Amino acid sequence: MNKINEYLGGRVLNTTSLNNEDLNELQTLGGKLCDATFRKDNKLFCRRCLMGIKKLPIDFQYCRHCINLGKIQVDDKLIITPTDISYPAQNQYLQWNGQLTANQRKGVRELLIAFQNKQDHLVWAVTGAGKMEMIFPLIEQVLIAGQRVAMCSPRVDVCIELFPRIQAVFPNTSVGLFHGKSAEKYHLTQIAIMTVHQLIRFEQGFDVLIIDEVDSYPLAGNEMLHKAIYKAKKTDGMIVYLSATPPKELLQDVRQEKITLSKLYQRFHGHPLPEPQCHLLFKKINFLGINPQLRYKINQMIHNKQRFMLFFPQIPIMKSFAKQLKKLYPTLTFVDVSSKDKQRLEKVQQFRDQKVQAILTTTILERGVTFKKITVIVLEAQAKEFTKTTLIQIAGRAGRGKDSYDDEVHFYYQYYTEQIRLACREIKYLNWQAKK
Repeated sequence: MNKINEYLGGRVLNTTSLNNEDLNELQTLGGKLCDATFRKDNKLFCRRCLMGIKKLPIDFQYCRHCINLGKIQVDDKLIITPTDISYPAQNQYLQWNGQLTANQRKGVRELLIAFQNKQDHLVWAVTGAGKMEMIFPLIEQVLIAGQRVAMCSPRVDVCIELFPRIQAVFPNTSVGLFHGKSAEKYHLTQIAIMTVHQLIRFEQGFDVLIIDEVDSYPLAGNEMLHKAIYKAKKTDGMIVYLSATPPKELLQDVRQEKITLSKLYQRFHGHPLPEPQCHLLFKKINFLGINPQLRYKINQMIHNKQRFMLFFPQIPIMKSFAKQLKKLYPTLTFVDVSSKDKQRLEKVQQFRDQKVQAILTTTILERGVTFKKITVIVLEAQAKEFTKTTLIQIAGRAGRGKDSYDDEVHFYYQYYTEQIRLACREIKYLNWQAKK
C-alpha cells in the first residue's frame, strides 16, 4: 500500500471503498473488521455515527444520518484502522516565545493536572482571554507522551484560523487541517485540526480531544456530533472543552464533579471586555435607504478610516442593506458573508488582510475569528436570532488586541429585549469579576 497514511489513525472505513490488497494490509497492521450496524434494545444502529437506522420502504437499507460521509448499508462491513502509532521524538516540541498571564498559568496548571488524571476538563474563559495559548503547554505534554491530539470546532472558519497558529508553534510536528471544504486529503498527523463533523470518521483515534466553541451551532444540541466526540476519544483519553458561554449541561457536569473546571474572567491584555453601547432606532434600518442614525455612525467610521463589522439576523436583510450601502457609499470597500456564501473564507481573509474596510455578516462570524482595531455593530439586535449568548460572542469580536482593547461595540434595535439586557448585564458582571 503506497498511501497507508491516508488510512491509519482509528479511521472508520467502509470495506467497499478499499481494494483487497489495502484491506489485507490494514488487517495485518491491526485493523479491526466489524459489522456496519449493531443492535441495542432491539433497535438497529450505525457503527460509524452511532445513530439509529429507521427502516425505509426499499431493498437496501442504509444510514441517513451520516450519508454525506459516504453511504453505509446495513449489511456492509467496516474496518477500524490501527491507532497504535509511533511518532518521532523531538528535542523541543513547543516553540513559542509568548508570556502567559497569572490567570493563564493557573489555568495551564489545572489543565495539566486533568491530563495526568485523564480527567475531562472545561476551560470557561471570556472571549479574548487567550484560551489557545493556554492549550499550547497541554499539547506539548501530549506530544512528549508520544500521543495524538485533535483540535476541533463546529466552524470551518475557526479551524482555518487555528491551523497556521498551531503550525507556527509546533513547527517540527505533523499537523493536518481537515474539513468538508478542504482540498487536503486526510493523512495521519500527530496533531489534527478538524471540524467536529470529521470525528464521525474516527473510533478511538485520539488520546486528547480539544473541542472549541462547544456551545456553538451546529454542535450545540446535536446528538450525533456529541456521540462522535466520545467515540473518537480513546478509552483512557480526555476531552477539553473551551467556551466563553458554556452550555448548561457542561456546567451541570462540573457541579456533579464529572469534569473539572478552569475559569478566566480577564482578557490576556488585562483590559475589560468592551461594554455595548445601546441605541434605540425609531425607524427601521432601511428608512430613507439607510436609517439616518446609522448613516451618522457610518459616515463617522468612513471619515476616520475605521474598519467595522456589521452583524445582521438574516441573509435577506443583510443583502438589502448591502445594496443601499453600495448605492450611498460607492467608494466604501466591503464584503458580505453568510453560511451559504461559497466565497466566505476568501472574503473573510480579504477583511483580515485589510483589503476592504468593512464586512457585513450574519451570525456565522459571531465567534472564533480575530480581527484587530475594529468597531462591531449589531443591527436589528432585537431579532430572535440574537440570543444572549450570540450577543456576548459578537461583542467579544471587539477589543482583542493589546493596542485596540477599547474597540467600540454598538447594539441598534427597535425595541429593548430581555436578551439584550441579559447580554449587557453578563458582560458587566464578567468585567466586575475580573477586577476582584
